Amino acid sequence: MRTSSRIFSSAIVVAATTLASCTIAPPQVTLTSIRRSASSPQANAYEFEFALRNTHPAPVELETWSYSVTAADGSTYGGSWAALAVIPAESSKSLVIPAVLDATAQTGIGATLAVSGELGYRDPGNLARLLRQMGLLKSRSTFAGSATIQVAASSAAATTPTVEGGSVPVAPPAPAKPD
Repeated sequence: MRTSSRIFSSAIVVAATTLASCTIAPPQVTLTSIRRSASSPQANAYEFEFALRNTHPAPVELETWSYSVTAADGSTYGGSWAALAVIPAESSKSLVIPAVLDATAQTGIGATLAVSGELGYRDPGNLARLLRQMGLLKSRSTFAGSATIQVAASSAAATTPTVEGGSVPVAPPAPAKPD
C-alpha cells in the first residue's frame, strides 16, 4: 500500500511539473483608455483600449475576451469578444473591445467605468496544444482596471452646413483650369 501511494504521489508531481513547464507567462493586459464612441438618449457605446505585452520569445495567439463593465450607479455590461489577434514575440500591441451601457449620469463623459475579465490565449508549445485539445489546459490572463470616459475623436460632431433639414457635404472648390 505504501509503495502505491508513493508511486501515485510521484506521478502527480511529474504531471504538475510537466503542465507547469508547458505553459508560458500569460500576456500582460492593462486598460489604457475608455472612449465613448456613440451616444443616444437610451445608451452609450464605448471602446475599451488595452495595452497587451508578450514577454515570451514566441508569438502568442489570442482567442477571446470575457469581460464585465460596471458603472458607479450599478449599470453593467457583460460580454465576450473574439480577440482574433497575435502578439508578436517579446513585444506589445494595443487592442480595443466594445461595450454598451444605458445612458445615465454615471455613464457619460467624465464618469469612471470599471472593467474586469479574462483574455484567453493559446500556448505556442506542442504539449500545450495537445493538452488544450484534450480539454486539460485553458490558458487565461486576468485583468481589471478603471478609467475616466473620454470622447472618441471619430464621434466628435462634424460641422456641416444644413439645407432644409438635410446636411450637405462641403467639398473644396475645384482648381481653375488654365486657358
